[in-house]
Amino acid sequence: MNGAVHRLGHVIAIGSNIDPENNIPRILRHLVDRFGGLRMSRILRTRPVGMASRRDFLNLAVFVETDLDAAALKAACNQIETALGRNRSLPDRAHRDRPADLDILFPLRPGRKPRVRVEGPYQRAVVDDLLAALGLGPAPSLPPGVAVDLGGVSAGEMPAAIHRQGGAGDEIVVQQCA
Repeated sequence: MNGAVHRLGHVIAIGSNIDPENNIPRILRHLVDRFGGLRMSRILRTRPVGMASRRDFLNLAVFVETDLDAAALKAACNQIETALGRNRSLPDRAHRDRPADLDILFPLRPGRKPRVRVEGPYQRAVVDDLLAALGLGPAPSLPPGVAVDLGGVSAGEMPAAIHRQGGAGDEIVVQQCA
């Protein structure tokens, strides 16, 4: 071993059903700030599963590269949830409406077929969409996603890569994936 740091990719499922049009962009900005960039699926509107809410979710999946271990990555995701107002101390938090929900689904290792773990049908479509955008699976037949505003640029209708452009304003750049 030469002592080099090996970055590992992770797929993270994201959802929000409290003010999701504002909270999803906030989540994405937190992730870009923390990891320097990401690849994302389109954003889909879904009905709540396993909870008695009437609020629809906005869901997506993202791919980030990091040298964080699993515990540190989970802590970073929990910090984002807490920063956006999620109360992680409530015993029934899994069945409550939430401003931010970030679930680490599985790692992606270069040169290896992904071992996909998906909890529910609301995650399957966005994970398949993300994997197709990464060249790791066939493109699913999905409608255009929900567009959200990332501070003057739109994302969510199609899979995209997001990063910050250095220089004037350090603005967010969205590159749609084919």
